[in-house]
Amino acid sequence: MKHDLDRLMTERNLDALLVLGNSAGNPVMNYLTGGAHLERALVLKRRGGPLTLVHGGMERDTAAATGLRLVDRDAQYNQMRYLQVHEGNRLAADVAYLSDVIHNEQLHGRLGVYGMLDAGAGMLLLNLLQDRLSDTEIVGEYGESLFALARETKDAAEIAQMAEAGRLTGLVVGETQEFVRHHAVRGDAILKKDGDPLTIGDVKSFLRTRLLHYGLMEDGDTIFAQGREAGVPHNRGTESVALRLGQTIIFDIFPRIGSGYYHDMTRTWCFGYATDEVYAIYEQVKEIFDRAMAAARVGLPCRDLQQMTLDYFEAKGHPTARTHPGGHEGYVHSLGHGVGLDVHEGPSLSVAAGNHTLLTPGHVVSIEPGLYYPERGYGVRIEDTIAFRADSSVLNLTQFPYDLIVPMG
Repeated sequence: MKHDLDRLMTERNLDALLVLGNSAGNPVMNYLTGGAHLERALVLKRRGGPLTLVHGGMERDTAAATGLRLVDRDAQYNQMRYLQVHEGNRLAADVAYLSDVIHNEQLHGRLGVYGMLDAGAGMLLLNLLQDRLSDTEIVGEYGESLFALARETKDAAEIAQMAEAGRLTGLVVGETQEFVRHHAVRGDAILKKDGDPLTIGDVKSFLRTRLLHYGLMEDGDTIFAQGREAGVPHNRGTESVALRLGQTIIFDIFPRIGSGYYHDMTRTWCFGYATDEVYAIYEQVKEIFDRAMAAARVGLPCRDLQQMTLDYFEAKGHPTARTHPGGHEGYVHSLGHGVGLDVHEGPSLSVAAGNHTLLTPGHVVSIEPGLYYPERGYGVRIEDTIAFRADSSVLNLTQFPYDLIVPMG
C-alpha cells in the first residue's frame, strides 16, 4: 500500500524516488495519482516526505484532484526557456530540466527511478542526467520492485474500485450471454436475422459496445474462443469462426475502469448442450475451483493453492505442468495471479522456486483452474477475482453464475 513506501524505501536504501512519463500505460504513475490523465508529469518523493506532482499548467485542475503536493511545471520550469537555452535540443533541455527538479526538490543520495519511457530514450536520458549530478546516484530495480510490492496490497478504496469493476464486468458478461441466446438456431448453427452465421467477431463487436457503455476499457483482445481454440489458454478466438451449439467457449474478460484498475473473470459456456465428456471435465474444474476458493485465507502460502490443484488434477489422471513441464494438454498453468493496475501482477499463486509469499490483507488475486485438450476440441476454465480485506475476510469481486450450459431461445 502507499503507506508502505517509506518502509520499502528504507529496506532498499533509497533516499528518494522519481516517477517519469505520461499517465497512459504507466501503472506506477496511475497508482500514485489515482489514474489522473497527465502528460509528461513527474511524481517525486523524499524518504519521509510527501508525494509531489510536477504537472503542466493546463492540467492544474486534474492535478489538484490528486491530493498531492503540487508544482506547476509551466510556472517554475518553463519548457520553452529550456529549449531556447539549449538551441532546440530536446534531449539536452530535458536533462537540464530534470537536473533542476532533482536539485530544487533535494532528491540527493540514492534516487530510485520508475515509470514508463521508451527503453532506448530512457537509457540515453538517464545516463546523461547522471553525468550532471554530483550528489545523487540514479538507481533502478528489476522484477520485484518497490512499487510492485507496494501495489500487491490494496487499501479499502482500491478494493472498492475493483469491486465496481467486477460489478460492471458481470453486467457486460450477462448482456453478452443474452445477446447470443436470443439468436435463431438451425441444427447446431446459431444464425443472425439475415440467415448468416453468428460469429465470434459479431459477439466481440457487441461486447465492446457494452464495455464502452459502462465506461470500461478493453486492453488487449478479450478471449472468446471456441472448440479447439478454447483448448489453447490464451487463444483470443478467430473472429470469422461461426458459433455452434455444443462447443466449449472460454470467455475470459479483463477490462479496466477509468482509474486503471482491472477485473479478471472467466466463464466456460456451451450453448444449447454439452457432451458428456465436456460436462465431466467441467465438473472436475468446478470442484477444484470450489475447493481453492474455500481454502483461500489470510496467512496461507500462495503456493499451497497451486499444490492442491496439481494434486487434484493428477489424481484425476490429467497431465499437469508438474508431471509434463512444457506440455500443452491438461492443467498447464498456475492457479492465479494478483490483479490491480496490471491485469497480471503480484502475488503469484504458483509453486515457482522462491515463492514464499503468504496471502495478506489487501491482496487481490484470481483463482482460475482449467483443463485444456485442444486435439479433443475443447478447453474449460473458471475464474473469479477475490480480495482479502483488512479484517481478513474474503470478498468475491466476481458476480456471475457458473452454469456451463446456456439454453438458447
